[in-house]
Amino acid sequence: MTLRGSLVRVQSVPPLMKQKIFTNCFLVKTDETGAVTEICLAMKKRGFGVGMWNGTGGKPNEGEEIEAAARREAQEELGISIKKFDKLGIINFTLRQEDKNVQMHSYLVLDWEGEPQETEEMLPKWFKSTEIPFDQMWKSDREWLPILLKGKKFVATYTYACEGGEVETREITEVTSF
Repeated sequence: MTLRGSLVRVQSVPPLMKQKIFTNCFLVKTDETGAVTEICLAMKKRGFGVGMWNGTGGKPNEGEEIEAAARREAQEELGISIKKFDKLGIINFTLRQEDKNVQMHSYLVLDWEGEPQETEEMLPKWFKSTEIPFDQMWKSDREWLPILLKGKKFVATYTYACEGGEVETREITEVTSF
């Protein structure tokens, strides 16, 4: 699948399965060595992933580049303007019960303007990097989010029986580029 400027491999998706592209950005604060000390997560208040802590993000509009969608979604959901971010992950999720395949492009946000604000969709909160509420997040997050927070690139594939359920299958590979 080619998306305006980004070549992305998607795990084989059964012909009737619905596929969606999403972005996910994680604002972080670092110490003098560059190690992440805090992460801004947002409680999803509606839509896909409601009731879970996550980064900010969403779907690209028709013809919109993935990176532009990530910036737009951060502005809409948290009221911040991204100045610097790095794409570190591409994760393919299959939700069997919902007959859905989601490809998520994940970013580490290193610099932004403004303070994260609550919106109709998201309630942001800063967490120490040692106190991430993994029990209130997607089950796979505890596996791939630490890789992202170390600044490493990766590609992952997860299968869930249903939205918010247990991980059935997984594959994570660190990569040097996309």
